[in-house]
Amino acid sequence: MGPLFPVLYAIRSLPEKKRAASLARALELSNTISVCYLTSKFPLRPALRTEYSNGGAVKLTFLAETFPHSYPQACILYSVSSVDHFAKTTIISAAKKKGIKIVVNQNGVAYPAWNKTGWVELNKKLANALHLADFIIYQSEFCKLSAQKYLGTPEAPSQIIYNPVDLDLYKPKGKNPKRFGPVLLLGGNQYERYRFESAIEILLITRQLLPNARLIVTGKLWGEDPKNSMQLAIENLKKKGLQDVVEFTGTYSQKEAPNIFNLSDILIHTKYNDPSPNLISEALASGLPIVYSNSGGVPELVGMDAGIGITVEQSWEKISVPSPILMSDAIARIWEDITIFSEAARQRSIEKFSLYNFILAHRQAFEQLLGD
Repeated sequence: MGPLFPVLYAIRSLPEKKRAASLARALELSNTISVCYLTSKFPLRPALRTEYSNGGAVKLTFLAETFPHSYPQACILYSVSSVDHFAKTTIISAAKKKGIKIVVNQNGVAYPAWNKTGWVELNKKLANALHLADFIIYQSEFCKLSAQKYLGTPEAPSQIIYNPVDLDLYKPKGKNPKRFGPVLLLGGNQYERYRFESAIEILLITRQLLPNARLIVTGKLWGEDPKNSMQLAIENLKKKGLQDVVEFTGTYSQKEAPNIFNLSDILIHTKYNDPSPNLISEALASGLPIVYSNSGGVPELVGMDAGIGITVEQSWEKISVPSPILMSDAIARIWEDITIFSEAARQRSIEKFSLYNFILAHRQAFEQLLGD
């Protein structure tokens, strides 16, 4: 997808009299929009799709394809709250003094349940960047709510833009909906140990209802010693007799991800107050319904028909884990009508998370900034 692709695509549908003027404006702006991305390896470019990236950095791979990384010359500095750099505030401040417009893409915040000792200091850094922004993109309504609670309300204009998914890359693969399953997926990284342990309890109960149920676990495990974490995980599985029905994939690239989704039937998402995970849009695009903790930004991403949320206690002070019994019941309900739920998941991704709409929304935001 080239820099002008989204705009040219939209111009095709305009009345003939408006096409020439719109095309001229698009060409003019294509020569004036230059974006520099503040990654953890700044001033180097963001990762390519074929390279490993995760979390907030994934969206930069998409943006940089349409708005290439421009350094040292740029008119916009784009920073994602969850992508850190040791000199982040200094870089943003220096860019702003030079007249470069600052766009902050705001994800989640720190709070006591997530980090009992360091949440105040972490939020200071997030707040510094947010209040220097000329334009703010919130990744979900929940992201905006939590930022206003813990970071304050900046003066800059803002917009909700959900994280995108490449609908041509992530899509359902033809499979027998009643094959030996369901195959459950615990996606993303398992930095919080409770996510894995909760999923194992869910699998154990689910197999009482659906004896062929299995689980795929992706990403890095918790703790500083991955070998020790894996050993603990395997010991846990052996105690429960699940060692033969759980598979660990380790980390994966975007290129490898679709195959993992296509090996699965249902995503289980046990993370509490997850603000706006890319995992959700990718799973939906792949036709995976989602059983999830009804907290954070996930409910607004999944919607009413593409999954089932399990109620948890709402608190900023402690983490709540969804009932494994209720999660298992929801899995069984979805499995009964897996085709209907799968189609609804795919449709939800088309309506909410298309890469085309994501790029177009950014172009409009950049145009607004540079036109002010």
